[in-house]
Amino acid sequence: MSCISGFSDVSVDFKEGLKKAEQTLCKAAVFPKIHPVVAEFASSSHVITEDQLYMLEVEDPWLQEIVKVVDEVVVPLKQLLHQSIYDSVLKISITETTEYLEKLALTCSYNQLGGLLFDKRLRSLVTFLSGITQWSIRDKFARLTQIALILSVERLSEVTEYTSSSVKCCLSASEIKQCLKLRNDFKKDDINKIFGD
Repeated sequence: MSCISGFSDVSVDFKEGLKKAEQTLCKAAVFPKIHPVVAEFASSSHVITEDQLYMLEVEDPWLQEIVKVVDEVVVPLKQLLHQSIYDSVLKISITETTEYLEKLALTCSYNQLGGLLFDKRLRSLVTFLSGITQWSIRDKFARLTQIALILSVERLSEVTEYTSSSVKCCLSASEIKQCLKLRNDFKKDDINKIFGD
């Protein structure tokens, strides 16, 4: 019986070691390449004109650079790693990247067109990443997608319609209010009337 429990201990140790190795790989090879590109999001303006929106919908250098880095850094790992390890590295990378992008997104100022661009960028990124994974990544982008939706509304009443709908909201009322305050074209008094002080 002690032999079997010994195998169990070795199995647990092996799984923990594998998880640490996957995280180390992400920290050493993936994050240093992806983080600077994602960080560019915060350094660009999200208060844009219709002409700028149109131009960025046609050709978006930020999105193109993310796709390029993923193609150069992450996709080649598929040839080097077992499928389950590759999937795990991809999940760790996507989770870290979405959390980082959320932090950056919440430091920017937007108008409705900037919110629409953010929403389009996220949709394009989800579509691209879905093509290199064997599992659904939409849940990893749920919070970001809802933030983009809130940032892209035309009127504040749309937010109350959304939050009262049957769609499961990942954001708390205070987080929704925080997002709305990032919009430079909404008055804080109007936001406070709807969501309280």
